[in-house]
Amino acid sequence: KGGAAMNVITLVGRLTRDPSYSEVQNEKGTHHIVSFYLAVPRNYGKEVNYIKVTAFGGQAEFANKYFRKGKRVAVTGELMTGSYKDEETGKTMRTAEVTANRLEFADGKDNGPEPAPDDEGFMNIPDGMDDELPFR
Repeated sequence: KGGAAMNVITLVGRLTRDPSYSEVQNEKGTHHIVSFYLAVPRNYGKEVNYIKVTAFGGQAEFANKYFRKGKRVAVTGELMTGSYKDEETGKTMRTAEVTANRLEFADGKDNGPEPAPDDEGFMNIPDGMDDELPFR
């Protein structure tokens, strides 16, 4: 009853590093997978959300070929949430990431030189911080 439910999210941000790309083989053929973190400024202050994005197939190949650290991109997809139990602390950790179905440049195909890491204060996630982020 009621209208159809929708799970659609659109984000615009900058890649924190080059995408991670892999090809997986199985009985159905080769599957292309890419993942990256997108630094998305909040509407207030200088705080930033770091959102993991995963894409498959042609979108994964596109991102692998053209997306690089610092590029400003737009992502449309589905928000996926979950949880797991941290073995060290026993706490339940929440996870959130976007499964993309559309990836594109936010400023045209070539959006200029990469900004300096301190350009907006959020370009780099420090090495090793991936493990501390509340999403994977």
